[in-house]
Formats: sequence, C-alpha cells, structure tokens
Amino acid sequence: MPALTDTRRQPRQQSAHHPSTARVTVVGALYVLIIVSVIPWRSATIYSGGADGVVVAKAAIAVLAFGATLALAARTRERVAVGIAPAGVIAVALLVSVLGSVLAGNDSATIILVGRMFLVMATILFLLTTVPWVTSIACLLTAMASVAVVAAVTGLPTLAASGRLGGGIPEIHPNELAGLVAAPLIGLVILMLRNGVRVWRLLAAVVLVGIAVASGSRTGLLAIVVGIGVAVLVNGIRDRSVLYLLLGALPLGYAIGSFTDVFGDLATRAGSNDTSTALDSRFDVWRVVIGWDWDEWQKWIGIGLSAKKIPVDIKWRDEQVLDSSWASLLAQTGLIGTALIAALIVWCVASALISSRRRWLLTPLLTLVIIRSVTESGLIDSATAFILFFVVASLLTHRSRHADDPVGPEYDRVDGRRSRHLTLT
Repeated sequence: MPALTDTRRQPRQQSAHHPSTARVTVVGALYVLIIVSVIPWRSATIYSGGADGVVVAKAAIAVLAFGATLALAARTRERVAVGIAPAGVIAVALLVSVLGSVLAGNDSATIILVGRMFLVMATILFLLTTVPWVTSIACLLTAMASVAVVAAVTGLPTLAASGRLGGGIPEIHPNELAGLVAAPLIGLVILMLRNGVRVWRLLAAVVLVGIAVASGSRTGLLAIVVGIGVAVLVNGIRDRSVLYLLLGALPLGYAIGSFTDVFGDLATRAGSNDTSTALDSRFDVWRVVIGWDWDEWQKWIGIGLSAKKIPVDIKWRDEQVLDSSWASLLAQTGLIGTALIAALIVWCVASALISSRRRWLLTPLLTLVIIRSVTESGLIDSATAFILFFVVASLLTHRSRHADDPVGPEYDRVDGRRSRHLTLT
C-alpha cells in the first residue's frame, strides 16, 4: 500500500498552467456545449418569450456546461487569473436593457435572455481559469469549427435548394455559418504564419474557406479577408512555406476569377438585387432608431434585449429585423448601453495593440468581431459572436495579461512535455 506521501500518485487537482491532454479535451467539449446552447436551432425564428422543447433543451445544456465547468475549476490548482471588468460593463448594459423592457412591457422575454447571458458569462470566466489563454482560444476555435462542419455537412441540401449553404443540424442561417468558420480560419492562418504550412492545416483551411464561400455571406467573407490581412500585419511571414503557398494561390485565384463566375456570383448573388435591398434595410433601421426623440425614455435605455424587430414606415413592410449589432444596441439598450459597449470596444482595441504577448492572436480576432458587429447582430446577445467577443475582452484585461504561464507564452505543457499541437503559437 503506497504511503500517504508517495509522490508517484497523480494529484486529484491539476495546475491550469500545465494541462493534460484530457483536460484540454474537456475544455474543448465544454466550449461545444456553450456554443450549442446559444446558437439558433430554428432558422428565421425569433424568441419572444415562453418555453417549449427547444428552449428547455438549450437551457439544460447551458446549465450542464456551467455545472461541468464548476467541477473542472474545483479540480484545478493554480488557476489562471482572469479579469472581470468586461463582464461588469456588459452586465450594466444588460441591466439597462432589463429596465427598458419593463417600461416597454416585454420584460419576461428580456429577463430570460439576460439570465442566459449571465450564465454564459459565468461559465466562460470559470473556464478561462482552467487552462492557459492560448489553449483556451485554441479550444474555442476548434469547437466553432467542429460545430460549423457538422452544420455544413447536414445542411448540404440547402445549397441545392437556395444556392446558399446553411446549417442542417443545427438549423442556422448561412450568415451564421460563415461567422462560425471565420474565427477558426483566421486562427489557422495565424498558425501557418508563425509555424509554417502543414498538410493538415492547409486541408482544414480549404474546408473552412469552402464553407464560407458556399454560404454566400459577403459580409462574412469581407470580415475574413480583413482579419487575415491584420493577422499578416501583426505576425509577419516567418516561414518560406507560406511564401510558396502564396505563389501557388495567386495564379489559382486569378484563374478562378478569370475563367469562372464564382466571384461574380458571390458579389451579385447570381444577378439578384439583394445587395441594394440589404443596404437599404440596414439604413432604414438606423434611421428609425436614431430618429427617436431625445426626451423619450427608449432613446436612453432602449426597449429590451428581446426586441429583434422594430416598426418601420416603409412601402411593402411595417417591420424590419435589426441586422446590425450597433443598431440593435441602440434599440435594446439605448444610448447608455451603446456608450458602455462602445467604450469597451475602444478599450479592447487599445489593450490588444499595446499587449506585445497577445496582440499576435487577439488583434485579428478582435478585428473580426468589430467588422461583424457592424453588419450583423449578436455582439451583445445570446450568440456565438458574443462568445468570441467576451473571451477576447476577458483575455485583454490587465489581470489576465499579467498572468501568463511562468514557462513563457511560446509553449503549453501537455502531460509534462512541451507541445505545440494544442496551441496556436
């Protein structure tokens, strides 16, 4: 029988700075649960209160993820420090939204949505303390890519039916699918820029690019291109294999653009007038929200997080979906909540630029978040865009930035060995 002081026995609590492969796998699985709990399960359906099978199932998954994360954190010694200032700012904006919903008379749905977001934030904060920050980002991006691939494969019939690839399981809009693959794709590009091109990285990138193009999301592709550009600027090109890839990709891109209609169909969606219609719709929403009188309470505190449509006085329709995060913030949280989130974004940009140890990864991801916030909703909502934003913001706090692994930012330890395959560095 081993003695009580036998050092050969594995400790029940593991250091967050030196996670095992099993721990990293668990963190990735928990990120999958978080994503599944917030991603839409029914396309073109807006939650307006009440409970049904889908709502209950998503709530159960969120509670399961939170409980499992607490259990993992309890079994973690020397946890990674994470700042909670972004969570505090977002919490104030959400409470402002609740106040507006009470005055607007739609408080029940807003309170449920706000409660779900508080649960997601708590789960993520605890999860960030269980592994090093790079490993946590890698797990999140892997989880996003996994959910996106499953949704794309099961949604192939939508490509034949509508010309755009959407999700099958879960049933998500093509724009949401493009948003899911955007961050993992940028992460793969950063990995290749820093460590060189490998066959598995290239194949994974090709699959994600194919999903993004098939989705037909022009704003999603724009965000990806700009994010990749920022990744190149902050990381540079460190390996000759990247140059070889570029030399091969440029003629291929030229051939595709010259001899096929891929780019033209993507720009015009096969000659439709969707571009002008989408732009007009966004401008219509902005005009209505900005046009609220200064002496009206909704101008300052909004009408609640559950407000996804607003009345418009336009020919052929009397309602318009809020399809920009900033228009949504103005409508849902008013000027007070919008100012808080805008200040948080500015702080994130400044922190990312001054952080020499984190800007190589967080700056491109933050760029993606900002661009998508202008063209799509979800920045402050129960959505995958919020998960990415909240993770990045939490990792940019002073407390988090000064709590790096003592071994250094270049490696994580897995099962006592230095390993690169679970990080993006």
